[in-house]
Amino acid sequence: MAAVLITAKAMISSKIRIKVQSVRSVKDAEGRECFQIDFVEVRQRPPMVMMSNPEVPDEINQMVVQVTKSFQGVLPGMGKDYEQMKLTLIMTGEELESFRLKPYPNQLYELIITDGALTFAEL
Repeated sequence: MAAVLITAKAMISSKIRIKVQSVRSVKDAEGRECFQIDFVEVRQRPPMVMMSNPEVPDEINQMVVQVTKSFQGVLPGMGKDYEQMKLTLIMTGEELESFRLKPYPNQLYELIITDGALTFAEL
């Protein structure tokens, strides 16, 4: 009876939500017309933990928490998401077409990184 060896290569995969921050026309090192596309990662801001003062009555502590939460929704930079610079591509028009990218500012993609390959899925 012959032994059969079965091996499975585990593929590591990452999914990242990214947004086109800007698209600019530039020239590459060879002087060709190219597009520079800057992507930012869009992440959810972790919830803020509010500590209450044990010496203050609960009703006042709850009111302070509610007022603080309402300010967080109104003030700039305090939304649910935040952005972090992630990736810059400089590609010719042909390269963009072969990558099947038609980026415009604020367009969302899911960047999937699997086994050394980048895949952009439009959201």
